[in-house]
Parts: sequence; C-alpha cells; structure tokens
Amino acid sequence: MTPAMMPDATDSSVGRASYERIGAQYGAIVDTKPYNAYYERPATLALLPPLAGAHLLEIGCGNGWYAEHFLAQGATVTAFDVSPTMVEQTRARVGDRARLLLADLAQPFTFAADGEFDVAVASLALHYVADWEPVLAEIHRVLRPDGVLVFSTHHPTSDLNHHPESHYFEIELITEEWRGLGTVQFYRRSLGAITRALAATGFVIEQMVEPLPTDEFRAVHPEGYARLLRFPGFLLVRARKTSPLVPPSRV
Repeated sequence: MTPAMMPDATDSSVGRASYERIGAQYGAIVDTKPYNAYYERPATLALLPPLAGAHLLEIGCGNGWYAEHFLAQGATVTAFDVSPTMVEQTRARVGDRARLLLADLAQPFTFAADGEFDVAVASLALHYVADWEPVLAEIHRVLRPDGVLVFSTHHPTSDLNHHPESHYFEIELITEEWRGLGTVQFYRRSLGAITRALAATGFVIEQMVEPLPTDEFRAVHPEGYARLLRFPGFLLVRARKTSPLVPPSRV
C-alpha cells in the first residue's frame, strides 16, 4: 500500500490499534515465528549487558517472552505495552514477578523516576511512533548515568524494498498486510533519522547491527534465510546514555 506522510500528532495509536486487532494470533505464533525467534531475538540478546541485579525497563512487552527471559537472568523488570491484549499475555506468562503497566511509549513515563533503570530494551516497538525524539528523551531521563538502551526496528532498506514508492528521506506511515495476522501500521524512516534522534537526545551509539539469520532460521524457512543474506530485515542498536551536549560558551 502507498505510504502516507507523517501526521502532526505523535502517539503510538497505530501500534495499539494494530495489536488489538492481531494480538491474540500474534502472541500464539511469535515464539516460533522465524523472523522473531531465530533472527531478531538472538541479535537483541547478544547486545545486552549482564542483567543480574539490573533494574530493567522493557518498552513494548508484547507476549512476555522477553520479560520472562530478563527475569530468568536476574533482572528486576518493569514492562509496559500500549495494547491491553499484550499486557495480559505478559501477565499470563510472568504473573506478579514483574511490574506490568498499560502505557503509551509516546507519552511521558509518569510511572518512572529519573535515573531509575540500568537498562532499557525496546524490541520492535519504536517504529510504531512517528517522532522518536520525545520518546528517546524520556528513555534518557529514566536511565541512570551511563545506562544502556538496546532496541530493534525495521531496517530502513527493508521497508524501502517492500515499498518502492516510498520517499526514503521522509518519515512515512506504512500499512501492511501480515500473512495470517491482518493489517498492521507502522512508520518507516531513514538511517539518518534514526542516528540524528539518538544524538539529539544524548545517546552515543556503541553498536549498530544488521543481523544475519541463524542456522535455526535456515532449517525452518530456507527461502527467507536466503533473502536475509541479501537484504537485512531488522536493524539493532546498543546506545549509551551520556550527558546532553552543552552549547559552547558565548563569553
């Protein structure tokens, strides 16, 4: 479908609407869906610092797989999602072992204090928001000094390959039909837009990863495996909180 230009409003209503439509089906298949289980998840886990004793914020908790993993690694977990369906799936998985919240990542994190978390993780969540800078600024605020953000998102060239009518340098709303699930909307943006938003909000990129599919992926989806060896599907970033840049003195 043809992408639309970015709307003026900044919210994650597209994510809420999408996952209230497909949440039940998505939660049932995502743990074995090769693009998640054997591609995005291994790459995300490889970027994480040691989690034992860490206070971790999960942004967009989905069906709870990550929250369960973080708890098993010894982290204290606060997790939220904009979709009530996804929050309840996480609750069914981890019970009261994590603090679970219904919240919009595009709104202020009123539930969190300054410097409360050591690590923030956003797995395939940020592309449901049009304007990243307010979101990243809130993540920066709630991370402790030197805290770490790890996130995954659609690779800019992947979205462009799927939607050749797109304008690469624009932030655009995309509507897609996901096989077996239904209609989903998200925002595509350029690599430059991603890096500029991080720099503007006081983050320094430590690693930027274009993952390769795993052997497990090849075993269950050889055609997709061959495609991902030619064109990356996701982009992953590990960034560290720094003090915001101080303008040079005019004295």
